[in-house]
Order: sequence, then structure tokens, then C-alpha cells
Amino acid sequence: MKKIKIAIWGINVVLVAIILFLVMGKGMNNNSTDTAEKTYTVRTDNSNYFNGIVQETDKQAVSDQPKSEDETLASTRVINGQKVTKGQVLFTFYRDMSSDLASANSEIQQAQLAIQDYNSSDKATADKIELSKNQEALALAQAKLNKINKAQNRTVIAPISGTYYKDDSGRAYIYGSPVIQGNVNEYSLSKIKLGQNVTVIKNDGKKISGNFQQKDAIPYSTRNVSYYHFRVATDSKLSYGMHVQIKTEADGYKIPKNALWERNTVKVLKNGKKHKKHVTIKKKDQDYYIIDGLKAGDKIVLK
Repeated sequence: MKKIKIAIWGINVVLVAIILFLVMGKGMNNNSTDTAEKTYTVRTDNSNYFNGIVQETDKQAVSDQPKSEDETLASTRVINGQKVTKGQVLFTFYRDMSSDLASANSEIQQAQLAIQDYNSSDKATADKIELSKNQEALALAQAKLNKINKAQNRTVIAPISGTYYKDDSGRAYIYGSPVIQGNVNEYSLSKIKLGQNVTVIKNDGKKISGNFQQKDAIPYSTRNVSYYHFRVATDSKLSYGMHVQIKTEADGYKIPKNALWERNTVKVLKNGKKHKKHVTIKKKDQDYYIIDGLKAGDKIVLK
């Protein structure tokens, strides 16, 4: 009988402990809920990111090869990787055309003598026709001489300003100024606004300024989704073939209206404590954006 009483007493103790645990636990949960602050986590800003590659604005082929067997390369005035300007002489060639030059000079002399003969004597008016023919022959002979001189001393000039580059196969080109080329699909085309300033992030993490210079009106691909080319210009020197990231300017970090406690003031929650912080705010339509003072991941207290 005594053992039964002890067992009942033990059961009662256990039940009382369970009840106390449940009551205290509920009380603690209610207290935690009541004291918890309503917070908002600052998300990333509304910047748009695009990928691009540095390419040339233009590309023109040039050649240091003779055009005929009797022509030789006389001089090379450019080296690989050199910057050149439009009209600059790159190569000169020589071709022995002494016999052609002698023939042209002989024609010029004959025409000049005929004209001198006319001017030194009294000729009838009808002979002016002969004079006209001699003058025409002189002009043709002089043009022929100029053409022969050019053929004998041919020059190759830079068709555009840019960088001279000769590849391993022997082909040479003038590459125009480096610009950033990218592509965008039809859903993001409206995010690219001509003249808009952007930040160009190089492959080493360095940032430079640029702006959208051009975007195509006609897509280059229409398979399932249409894609368009765009171009970003920058004053900084970039290497051909470099891959970069293009970031558009952002409005800032969007926050709820009830995150503002006083004028330009928010409360940042850190390690369970609230800290007042002054921020720079921009209002756009009915939304509020933090331009300076917060970063992505910050927790701010709501009213």
C-alpha cells in the first residue's frame, strides 16, 4: 500500500512539472513575441548589370606585300601595336619604271615644243585647233607622268586612326578606338538609355566611368528571344578582348515609408540594439530610396 502511495505521489510530481514547463514556456514565447521589433532588411539596390567585351570601333586591312614581281618593299614605318593616325604613311614600295618615265617625259617635251612653236610665229586663226590639241596632249602626258611616279613609289597609308596589329598569319589591320560591345535581350532593352552614365567594372575589379553610346534598333537574333547590340564609350584606355561588367546608376536602396522615424533618420538594429542613423534620401514617385548611409543587409526598425 505504501509503495502505491509513493508511485501516485511521483506521478503527481511529474504532472505538476510538465504543467509548469508548459506555462512558463508559453509565457516566455509570448514575451519574446511582444518585445520583438519589426524590422526590414535592406536589399540590393536597383542597379542593372550587363556584360561586355572591349572591341574595336572599326577594323581596316592594310598590306606590306608587293603588288607585282617587279615591286619591292622600300620601307616600313610602323611597328606592331603602334598607334597611328588617319593618313599616316605605313609602308613605301619601289618599282623600276624608268622606261615608262622616259616615254612620258618625251611626250611632254614634244607637246611643249609644239606650243612654243605656235607662240613664236604668226599663225592663222584656224591653226588654234592644232594648238588646242597640243595643249590637251601636254595635260595628258603630265597626268601620265604623275601616275607613273605614284606607281614607281607607291605608299600605303592608314585608312583610319587606331592601332596597327599584324597577326601570326601575316595579316595586318588597323584597329579603331576600343569600345565596349555588349548585347541585351528584348526584355531588358528599355533599361539601356542612350547617354546614360554607367560604371564599368574591369576584370581586375577597378571601376571607370562610361556611358551608353549606341544601341541597335534591329535585333541581330530573333530565335525565341530577340537580342540587340549596344555600345559603351569611355575615356579610359582598355585592352582589346577584355571582358567587363557594366553597372547602371541606381536610385538607391528602396525602404518602406514606415522605416523613417524623423527627417532623414532611420534606426539600425545591430547586436540587438537600436542605433539612430542619418541617411540621404531620395523620393521617386511614392517610393523612398537611401542614396547614402545604409548598405545591403542592414536591418532597420519599422514603426
